[in-house]
Amino acid sequence: MLNYMYKSRFILLLLTTAFSAASSDSLILSPLRRLEGETDANASSFLDRLLEGDAEDSSIFDSALATLDDFFFVDRCDRPDEDTSNIRDLSDWMASLDPNTNLAQLTLPGTHNSAAYDLSTQFNENDPQYTYIQEASFGVDLPNKMIAPFACRFALTQSLSISEQLRAGIRYFDLRVDYDTETSSFRIFHLLFGLPIQDILKQIQDFIQMHPSEIVVIEIRELLSSSVTAQKKQELTQIILDSIGSALYPVTNALPTIGEMQTGGTTVIVAVQDGDINSSSDMIWPTSGTIRDTFANTVDVQEMNKYNQERLVEFNSDGNQFLFNKLSWILTPNTDYLKDSLLRGSIFRLAKEDANPALIDFAAKNDGVQLGNILIIDYVEQSPLFDVLGLSSSSSEPFVPDSPASSLQSTLPFCISLSLGILGCILALP
Repeated sequence: MLNYMYKSRFILLLLTTAFSAASSDSLILSPLRRLEGETDANASSFLDRLLEGDAEDSSIFDSALATLDDFFFVDRCDRPDEDTSNIRDLSDWMASLDPNTNLAQLTLPGTHNSAAYDLSTQFNENDPQYTYIQEASFGVDLPNKMIAPFACRFALTQSLSISEQLRAGIRYFDLRVDYDTETSSFRIFHLLFGLPIQDILKQIQDFIQMHPSEIVVIEIRELLSSSVTAQKKQELTQIILDSIGSALYPVTNALPTIGEMQTGGTTVIVAVQDGDINSSSDMIWPTSGTIRDTFANTVDVQEMNKYNQERLVEFNSDGNQFLFNKLSWILTPNTDYLKDSLLRGSIFRLAKEDANPALIDFAAKNDGVQLGNILIIDYVEQSPLFDVLGLSSSSSEPFVPDSPASSLQSTLPFCISLSLGILGCILALP
C-alpha cells in the first residue's frame, strides 16, 4: 500500500493533469468544460487538504478519487481507427464454393476475441489476465478506474464490429462470455466487460438472414464467474437458441458438406465450453473433441512461428481426432511486456507491426498445406489473412464500414497512462 506521501503525489499528479486538460482549448469534452468554472475554487481546496497531510483521514483520497471519477476517467475504450483499405466486401464468398465440399476441407478465416472491439472500462476480475494487469502496475494498489484506461490497449483485439467482420469475410468467431453481477447479464469480455451477448448474436443472425449461403462457426469459451448457477446457464442456453434459432446445425459426429448446411438453412455451428450447456440441447456442440484450441502464448514472433509450424504437422497426422483444428496467429502480452511497454505497447501494435506481417512468409513456407480448419488473427483489417487464404480475388466490391457511432474522443487515456508511468518511475527509483 502506498504511504501518505506517495498517495498525495499521485493524486496531485492526476489532479494537475485533469485541471490542465480542463482549461485546454484543444479539448471540448463537456465533463471537463463543466469543471472550467469550478477549477479555481475547487482545485486549491483539494490541493490544500492533500498538502496538509492528515494521514488518518482517508476521506480526502476518497473525495479526490470520486471527483476524478466524474470527469477524468472514460467509460469505454477508444478502439484504434479503422483502416479498411486493405480489405474487400466478402459477404458472399462461400456462395461460389462447390456444395459437395466438406467443411473440414476449408480453412475458415477467424478472429481472436472477436467481440473485443467495444469494451467498457469495467474489469472482469474473474479473468486471469486481471492479475497480470495488477502485477504490471509496479505493485501499487490502485483503484480499477485508474488502471482501466491503459488496460484498454491490452484488452481490445479488433477494430471491426461483428457485422463488419462478417462482411469482410470472417466466418469463425471466438467469443468470451461471462456473467456480470453488476448488470445481471451475460456480457462479452476480454479483461474488460463489453457488449451483452444478445447484441453480438443479433449481428450474426441479421447477417445470415441476408446471406443464406454463408456458414458461421461460433465458439463460446468457459464461463468464469462463480455466480453462474445451473439456472443462469439455462438462461444463456435460451439466449443462444432464441438468437440463432432455426439456423443452428445440430450436433453430429462428423462435419457436413457446405451444401447440406446451405440447403437446410442451418448454416451456424455453435460450440460452448460448458458441459451443462452443451448437454442440455442437441443444437449446441461441445468444444471438447470438436475444436482443437492451439495457442503459442508468447510475445515473440519467432516462437509463435515455430509453435504453429509444429501444430501444422500435428493437424495433418493420422492421430488427429478433432473436427476443427484452429491455428492462432496471435501474440500475447505477458507481465514483462506490460511493464516494459506501459505507455507504448498494445495488442494493436503487436498485431500490426509484428504478427500480421509475418503471416505472409509463414503461408509461403507452407504453400499447398492447409493452415488448419480455422485461422484466427487480431485486427483483421491490418492483416493479409484473406490474401493468404486466397479469398481476396473472389470479390471486387469495396468494403463499406458501418457508420461511425458518435463518441467523444479525448487525450485523457494517454494522460492517465502517462501518470501511471511517471508513478512507476518514481517507485522504481532506489
